Amino acid sequence: MRKFIILIPLIALFACNRAIIRFVEPVAEFSLPGDTVELFSSVKFTNNGDGEYFSFWPGDQSHEYSLKEAGLNNVGLPPNLGKDFFYTYTQSGSFTVVMVASSYDEETNKYVSVTQTKKIFVKPGNDGNFFEKFALYNVEKDYSPEADIFGDSDIVFRLPRKYDIRVNTRPIRFRTNNVNAVVKSKAGDTLYSDLSVLNLYDLTNNVPNVNRINVIGYFGKVRVYKIITGFYPVVTSIKFTDGPNSKPLTEVPGKQGAYTAAIFRDSFLPLSTTLTYVTEPGVTVTMGNDPTPLISGVTPITLTTEKPTFYFTKKMAGYEIVTSVTLVITYI
Repeated sequence: MRKFIILIPLIALFACNRAIIRFVEPVAEFSLPGDTVELFSSVKFTNNGDGEYFSFWPGDQSHEYSLKEAGLNNVGLPPNLGKDFFYTYTQSGSFTVVMVASSYDEETNKYVSVTQTKKIFVKPGNDGNFFEKFALYNVEKDYSPEADIFGDSDIVFRLPRKYDIRVNTRPIRFRTNNVNAVVKSKAGDTLYSDLSVLNLYDLTNNVPNVNRINVIGYFGKVRVYKIITGFYPVVTSIKFTDGPNSKPLTEVPGKQGAYTAAIFRDSFLPLSTTLTYVTEPGVTVTMGNDPTPLISGVTPITLTTEKPTFYFTKKMAGYEIVTSVTLVITYI
């Protein structure tokens, strides 16, 4: 009988010991919403793993797993909703995401950790030093021309000649998605939204001044922009050699640099004629889709439409600015 009395506590103790040394094998497994995400969006990393503890390394600055032992203040993040991770990237680029799953092994008195790694690309978007909009303040009432932004470096203004000299005395405004962006001049002066110190155009020599500004974004990232300003070519007169003058050019509403003019033409005149025009020096004139330059009163053209369009093009720091004139011909 005593043997039974002694064995019962031993069995109970053995069962307790088995409960204490139970070990959860860690499994690192997570899924991404996609391999490409938007800057500043909330990205969910679904935790499909197992274990007692989890940490997440987004791979961007201060959260790079490969540098965790380098003493560079790189840290992992704990789950912020149950076992899942939500994170917002504030810089673009390609990053290595690492999830760490770990458990404590009471039997060996050690932590056991496993990892899973995935690549993620954060679209550049507007990371604090990309211009979303760049425009002049109103030089004339109710008119604020915006620049064309090419790639991530060139800001090109195309302006009607009516702005002329006053364009040099007007400030420039800009807007970015992130108010923390700081605009600095080449000399390092903080300019913010007032860039009136820039001399945009050399009116004496009729050439643009190419200005460079530095835009500082996240983590001191610098982007250099070139600001280029030019005027649409001036066309003071346009007509056919063998016909009457056209009526005054009229700007097409809502289409900067586009004009129309009406002209009456004798129906007995041949379709082959020449164009005469007056414009500023350095302007190339073409008709329709034909790239052949027209010389005023010299190059023959054939009228195949009642609305031929002529293009007056000049180069501006590697970019073209074009004035188009569409003639509306009425045959009499």
